[in-house]
Amino acid sequence: MPFELVLDPRWVIVVGLASVVYGVLSPVVVARRLLFLAGTLPHSALLSALLALIAVNLVGCPFEVCSILFSLALVSTVSLLVSRGVRPDSATAIFVSMSVSLTAISLYYILTAFPMETSVWSYIIGDPLLVTWQDVWFTIAVSAMALTLTAPFLREHILIGVDRDFVRLSGVRASVYDAMMVASLAVATVGLLKTVGFVVEHVMVLLPGITASALARSGRTAVMLGFLLSLSGGLMGLLVSVATGLAPSGVIGIVLLGFYLASLLRGR
Repeated sequence: MPFELVLDPRWVIVVGLASVVYGVLSPVVVARRLLFLAGTLPHSALLSALLALIAVNLVGCPFEVCSILFSLALVSTVSLLVSRGVRPDSATAIFVSMSVSLTAISLYYILTAFPMETSVWSYIIGDPLLVTWQDVWFTIAVSAMALTLTAPFLREHILIGVDRDFVRLSGVRASVYDAMMVASLAVATVGLLKTVGFVVEHVMVLLPGITASALARSGRTAVMLGFLLSLSGGLMGLLVSVATGLAPSGVIGIVLLGFYLASLLRGR
């Protein structure tokens, strides 16, 4: 019997949307020099999902709503610390310490209090092959929200990254774009956690932008390259994972890493 590759449209939709969202966000993260913060946000996404699972079991709060609200509240602590004069890298370190500690407490509580009702494994490794149509619609809503907060303002974000003082002297309220960027990252990381997984979100939010910046000679080219690298890496990883039976999120991460290593070879 000849080999036949079957792709469920739900898999393609959720992986494609996740790749598009991170393909837009990642170059902006690099331009805004937010790699440290973006790399730590998956920690808040996992913690938000765990807190939302607790809220679902205790008070019946809708998981999708609670997880996003928890994520926005957690990420706001970074902005609050920075506004109080704490250095961004120090504020991020404090945030990671808090998130990791609360994640351990929440995970232990869930495993002991709701051992049969709740599974957190999918939020750690991600599995787009298990998504339902309800998950697809939620992914569409999350992607639209994240892109609306970022895509129309790519020029402003890149200019702020290049020369923040000049932008502020020009009368632009950079703090507004800061808040929009952080909110977009928070919504994307927590909303796409089940699809991508906590582990590989670090790769998808960082590597497309880093790879594009190593190849591009302008901000516009970097944004376009980051988008194309993320989308092609996501769909290619999905195809390879279905053909080989390996974890889709892990294969996507390996493909994106391969793109980055290829860019290093090209640079040499």
